[in-house]
Amino acid sequence: MIIHGKLGVMNDFNECYNIAEDGKCEPFWDLVYKTAFPNMTNHMRGKNEKCNSQNNGVDRIIYLENNKVITIEEKVRTGVFEDIALEYISNDTKDSPGWIEKDLSVDYLAYAFLPTKTAYLFDWRMLKKTWNIYSKEWKNKYFIAKAENYGYNTLSVCVPINILLESCKNASIIRI
Repeated sequence: MIIHGKLGVMNDFNECYNIAEDGKCEPFWDLVYKTAFPNMTNHMRGKNEKCNSQNNGVDRIIYLENNKVITIEEKVRTGVFEDIALEYISNDTKDSPGWIEKDLSVDYLAYAFLPTKTAYLFDWRMLKKTWNIYSKEWKNKYFIAKAENYGYNTLSVCVPINILLESCKNASIIRI
């Protein structure tokens, strides 16, 4: 999914989806995944009937030498920002949960900034745990981006990258 990050610009879900699907990002993602998973044998877009990627979050399937399969939700921003936009409401007229609120069938979230060719790879379970701990605080503290779509708005909290990385690190510590 492409996240434009432009305020006051009408979003079109289908247009954003088509940009993400057009294949222009494939060389970038190929390098990201070869770097992140050196024992990768292959990867493919997760868009088929069995995958139902829009419902369960699987944008990419990665195959490793040891036969492990990794699934990834991909988010791309076409601008350079100092934050990660975490979508918590996908449709405000229906109060539909955004992707960070869903129990997606993925192992990782890959969040990329195309102009700087930078991708952040978050363990999905740890990111969800972090969200559960900090979401109320972040929604009160950081900018809420309201993306206007046709007939509804999408809401995301823009968490500074350094805060999100540190919060995920803290959430990974188990104190009993």
